[in-house]
Amino acid sequence: MKFMLSASLKKLLGSREKSISVGLSIHSDVVRMVVLQRNGVNYDCVKHREFPLNNEEQLPALLTSIIEKNNLRSALTSFVLPSSRVQSTQIEHEDLPASDVQAALPWQVKELISIPPQDMICDYIDMPLQPFGQTAKAQIVATSRQYLEKICAPFHQVDAELSHILTEQFAVAKLQLTQDAAQLTFIQEPKREGMLLILKNQQICFARKIRGTDAILGMPLEQLQMGGTDNLSIEIQRSIDYYESQLKQPPIKDVFVALETEHASFIIDALNKSLPVKTKLFPFDDIINQTELQQAYIPALGAALSGWTPALEAEGEE
Repeated sequence: MKFMLSASLKKLLGSREKSISVGLSIHSDVVRMVVLQRNGVNYDCVKHREFPLNNEEQLPALLTSIIEKNNLRSALTSFVLPSSRVQSTQIEHEDLPASDVQAALPWQVKELISIPPQDMICDYIDMPLQPFGQTAKAQIVATSRQYLEKICAPFHQVDAELSHILTEQFAVAKLQLTQDAAQLTFIQEPKREGMLLILKNQQICFARKIRGTDAILGMPLEQLQMGGTDNLSIEIQRSIDYYESQLKQPPIKDVFVALETEHASFIIDALNKSLPVKTKLFPFDDIINQTELQQAYIPALGAALSGWTPALEAEGEE
């Protein structure tokens, strides 16, 4: 896949190299921040915080406060858009505009995306992995230009540098460090659909949302022992089968699961018994020199790493 949204926003962003990289993930009720510093070839998490957000109208003022109180003018900052502000659809790849894609695409997808075309900023993701016999499709990702300008303005007003604007899925993709080996990542947050991604070389090869798996977070141990993990196991197995059989891809190397529950270790053990792929908790330790981050900071961490280009590890290296 090829994601082009960041390239299309060059007028809103910057590109200078800095030693501090900050990731901000914007949610409906909170903004989360992760601050990373280079330590040789590794990364130290020097700060992580969350800032309550009462409503969207307060967001510019909150961002201004975050910039000032955390000295983000001397850092390279990337942020993750809230899911409520991102829309997507698919079109046949051959139907993409032949020229001036950024100007023509909003008008072409205006019946598929509810953002007015004159306010829409969008781009597309190449999806070369298609089941045999199907026409290649492109995934269109869109958001509001006015919204982007509103959240970029506090940074421009103080000459703070922006690097990337990401969706949650692409922020998570930045956390894959294994080269030339497919990895499945499943993230489950309370009261949200589960997010399942299959990644290879930090590119999204397959993505889907899974309903109903959030129930596993509140299950007592006794219910988990009586088959409470079966639904999650089935959904992961279905995705693996589709990727390997329908898309004709090599076997997936690892499954990483992010679950905020006291029974996470039991769930991982149960998945290891039912799945043919090695299953582990989300590997914060392999990404940064800090182990206190909670699952909720995963998008912000991915955004912080996007400010740099982490070296991918060759398959088989430990």
